[in-house]
Amino acid sequence: MGFLFGTTPQLVDYDRALPGRATPVLTTPRPHAVLGTPITGPWRDGQKRLLVGIGCFWGAEKMYWQMDGVESTSVGYGGGITPNPSYREVCSGQTNHVELVEVVYDPAKVALKDLVRVALEAHDPTQGYRQGNDVGTQYRSAFYTDTEEEAELIRGWIAQYQNALNKSGYGQITTEVASVEADGVTYYLAEDEHQQYLHKVPHGYCPHHSTGVACGI
Repeated sequence: MGFLFGTTPQLVDYDRALPGRATPVLTTPRPHAVLGTPITGPWRDGQKRLLVGIGCFWGAEKMYWQMDGVESTSVGYGGGITPNPSYREVCSGQTNHVELVEVVYDPAKVALKDLVRVALEAHDPTQGYRQGNDVGTQYRSAFYTDTEEEAELIRGWIAQYQNALNKSGYGQITTEVASVEADGVTYYLAEDEHQQYLHKVPHGYCPHHSTGVACGI
């Protein structure tokens, strides 16, 4: 959880990023606490995945594991510099990573567009390095895909949503979109206590920062 007061968050230069470590912070991932499925690949034939950042990852993960067609979720970090970061390191603002949900889904049951739509409608994508009172570069809005084709689709849907937000008086969308294929995005699993957190702690922190503006894609 971030805090409202303090210095303005900003990304750090490569030489100022924390060094991280060679081994993952979660070395033996358990099966999904709700779905019972593996939370790491390799995924079975036909499954696809999407990495989503919409603020604090606890509530975002729950939103996705409740969706039909989603077959696994996990939380972790990506889009930054530090290899195999810890939660504490990401919260320090010295890794450039985003808090992410990895959504593994069956495209025959749920479309990429639907996964993107619920994310856009569940947060305010115009807030830059924050979501509500959660402030920090790790809370920025982001979609990371495996292919550049998927990334281009998402950029188009975001452009459509910008029109709807403009009509409601919101500013420019700051959502970051990148792909593993074109940008080399790496995803690192978070510690076990963060996986399916709101299943383990049903009344835990779960902020909502929706604009209330329908996406319409």
